[in-house]
Amino acid sequence: MKRVCLILFILLCFFIHSLRNKTNESLLIQDEEIVVSLFTVGDNLIHHTIYEAAYVNQEYNFLPFYEDIKPLINQYDLKFINQETILGGKEIGLSTYPAFNSPYELGDALVEVGFNLISIANNHTLDRGEKAIINAINYLDQKPVIYSGAVKNENISQVKMFNQKKIKFAFVAYTYGTNGISHPQGKEYLANVYSNEKVRQDILKVRYLVDVIIVSMHWGDEYQDYPNEVQIKQANYLADLGVDIIIGHHPHVIQPVDVIVNDERETFVIYSLGNFLSDQKGIDRLIGMGVGVDICKKANGKIELKNKTATLLYRYKDGSNTFRIIPFYNLDNDYLNDYEYYFEKKKRLIQTYFKDIIVN
Repeated sequence: MKRVCLILFILLCFFIHSLRNKTNESLLIQDEEIVVSLFTVGDNLIHHTIYEAAYVNQEYNFLPFYEDIKPLINQYDLKFINQETILGGKEIGLSTYPAFNSPYELGDALVEVGFNLISIANNHTLDRGEKAIINAINYLDQKPVIYSGAVKNENISQVKMFNQKKIKFAFVAYTYGTNGISHPQGKEYLANVYSNEKVRQDILKVRYLVDVIIVSMHWGDEYQDYPNEVQIKQANYLADLGVDIIIGHHPHVIQPVDVIVNDERETFVIYSLGNFLSDQKGIDRLIGMGVGVDICKKANGKIELKNKTATLLYRYKDGSNTFRIIPFYNLDNDYLNDYEYYFEKKKRLIQTYFKDIIVN
């Protein structure tokens, strides 16, 4: 009898121990989350002075212009940029304002630095016509990047779906227009122009197929510090459709960020990132920002956006026409006089609607 009781006691202890282990495992699973980090920068707008500075020993090398920013960019998984000038290649002739065309070597530098999420939908997409766009698409198709904003034919979706660390993403880029340049007849797909109906159809097709939707928006008024009424309405419309992150650009200056809360969901809105690399004049056009966010997927499938940060960036140009993009945390007065004043000014602007974003 004693032996039977002992055996039963041992079995009971084993059962309780197993139950505790399973409970602990279950709690661990509940606490687990997958995190994908996203970093975004604004307009890569290549003027003739930048071409000239990049042309060394009879070839183009844009990489030195981005070296200062590379360590920051590569802390993130997804790295977004608005490639404002079409990558049509040298074969059709390089050009600057008002009708841009850039060499493939520019794209090579962006890939080398780490950018892997690219918008080619903007008001300059049609600057050099269909040939330039097809060249750019063919070039990007050979690179380890995800791009949106133009496709080769109407049977190809503008919405790009992809997986990153077991999180399913959809990415799509729109522009408000193309500087009055008409699409070639029947080829509206060559530049993805925004309309509420088009966006609604695009988003509803993928909303239940992915975890996160990222929309790039080329919108707003140039050189204005705050979003206009159209931007705000479109941001709320996109949020209502279920978009998680809106990446805004075009004004060439920084605009605030915001968070739109909808049915316990939030949409993170970056109204304008400002310029990244350009040779526009005026201090506000020389200061852009890189915005980062952690996209977290809980064990129950819920998505949360955490650790929203904005890093101020300064486009520096020395007397020999050498361009650099330098994070503000590496600046001193030799690079930008009164840089601390500009930091505080831009910090207040960025936090206008959403105080919790950390500004570096």
